[in-house]
Amino acid sequence: MADTVPPRPLRRRRMAILVAALAAVTALACWGAYRWAEADARAALTLNGDQRLGLYASSIRNAVGRYDYLPFLVARDHEVLDLLDAPSDQRRDAVNHRLETANAAAGSAALYVVDRSGLALASSNWADPAQSFVGHTYDFRPYFRQAVETGSGRYFGIGVTTGLPGYFLSHAVRQGDVLTGVAVVKIDLETVQRDWAAGGERVLVTDENGIVFLSSHAEWKYSALRPLPDAVTDRLAQTRQYDRSDLPPLGLHDGPMMENGARLVSLPVSGPGANRRAFLMQELALPEFGWTIRFLSDLEPVKAEAAGAAILTAMGILLLAAAAALGWQRRQTLRLQREARVTLERRVEERTAELVTANRILRDAQEELVQAGKLAALGQMSAALAHEINQPLAAIRTFVASTRLLAERGETAMVGDNLAMIGDLAERMALLSGHLKEFARKGPARVEAVPVARAMDRALALLTSRLREEEVQVDRSIPPDARVRGDAVRLEQVFVNLLRNAADAMEGSGDRRLTLTATRNAEGWEIRIRDTGTGIAEAHQFQLFDPFFTTKEVGQGLGLGLSLSYGIVRDFGGTLRAENNPEGGACFVVQLPEAQ
Repeated sequence: MADTVPPRPLRRRRMAILVAALAAVTALACWGAYRWAEADARAALTLNGDQRLGLYASSIRNAVGRYDYLPFLVARDHEVLDLLDAPSDQRRDAVNHRLETANAAAGSAALYVVDRSGLALASSNWADPAQSFVGHTYDFRPYFRQAVETGSGRYFGIGVTTGLPGYFLSHAVRQGDVLTGVAVVKIDLETVQRDWAAGGERVLVTDENGIVFLSSHAEWKYSALRPLPDAVTDRLAQTRQYDRSDLPPLGLHDGPMMENGARLVSLPVSGPGANRRAFLMQELALPEFGWTIRFLSDLEPVKAEAAGAAILTAMGILLLAAAAALGWQRRQTLRLQREARVTLERRVEERTAELVTANRILRDAQEELVQAGKLAALGQMSAALAHEINQPLAAIRTFVASTRLLAERGETAMVGDNLAMIGDLAERMALLSGHLKEFARKGPARVEAVPVARAMDRALALLTSRLREEEVQVDRSIPPDARVRGDAVRLEQVFVNLLRNAADAMEGSGDRRLTLTATRNAEGWEIRIRDTGTGIAEAHQFQLFDPFFTTKEVGQGLGLGLSLSYGIVRDFGGTLRAENNPEGGACFVVQLPEAQ
């Protein structure tokens, strides 16, 4: 039987031929893909550039067009006509204020009036001695000459007085056929180019001499696309259009013109001598201004996209050639990927469940800690609260005994008075016990609109006995409309903690006074609790709100009150800080957002 397997040398030659053919096909396909992708990307860049140029042209026309009417109106203002006809200090002051008001209403950079010799008589910036145009002569400016010769003028330049660039619109002021002056408005176009820079694109505007005066890149401004002739340089120096600018060459190198009208150019990426980068430059003329807008599209992404297309083509061919050999491996890879994805999803679910459980435990622990802080505060105030309740109880017993005797005597009027007093004392005890019950309530925080005055009153009610016994004077100035976002009970807990700390700090003071204020600011309401105690030691400034930090004796506190208060205020979206009063004592400042 004849052997059907080709000899080894023949198989090697066939393999070499297949590899060479595959390489040739791959090279041709890659070159075709590169050129096609490059052409397609350039076409997309050109379309985008045309759209951007139209948008930028509209932005310039809108920025200038909104002020076209101003010089015309100023030229017909009767006060301006009177000033140009017979200048006087009184008329100058009236026109100055009139121009200042009109300029502020229009939002232009400056508005001023010059006489027929070019001397500025009044200006909107008259009040600023360093920037005022009043008293300066502008007869050398083209916008003045244009208005004198043709009735109106347009001109971009750097202000010789302010040093700030702007676009000037002028209109001749005439009384009859006699020219008496020129009205001028200066427009700030810096906002336009700031918008361009924010977009991250490369756009520049040049005048009729090819000088860049608006650009999205600050380093391109006041440079020339090409070297300027001496005649142009002399004329610019005479008009001082770009005052204090040397107008260096931009370093633009022209390349071939494309079929769509765009041109390939190159520019240094950062300063002279640096590496150059290729761009696709498109132009749009603005004949009404004598300007040209140029939009530069970076070609690096085009090259990268074309190279990517070539690489993808080569990879596609190679993958097709190797599909039969790699089929089994790919199925195995897909299976392993599915298993890995399932494993990963399971781990993510487990970790998510663990995080949910941990967050729930943390919230529960926080609630327990807050509740423990409230109960600890009630425990430390228990003696004073018991005394506060025992007083009305003792009084009630006394009134009951006396009422019994009065009833036996038949003195019904005095019996009624005693019963009314007993009712008042019982209501006082019910109010205090209600405060205690509400304060000790356990539950999650409820964010709502909380009146600051009511929360402070309830906190003071829990401390009334101690403050009265220690003869602490309370000065309270909290507006009734002060309402903050938070939970009423927890805000009372914060106030109780801060008031107790203040009372503790004033134990050894001769003058014991608490000052409670609330003022509205930009961030909401600022609540201040000032005392006349010993103040805060410098060494303790950064430890006050740390858990378990306390300066009290052992057994008088756990050091959790300020830490819990800090956390509660932070949960409400506010801040808590401590500072020393200039006249002595400490001040705790609670800043909370206002409730809408």
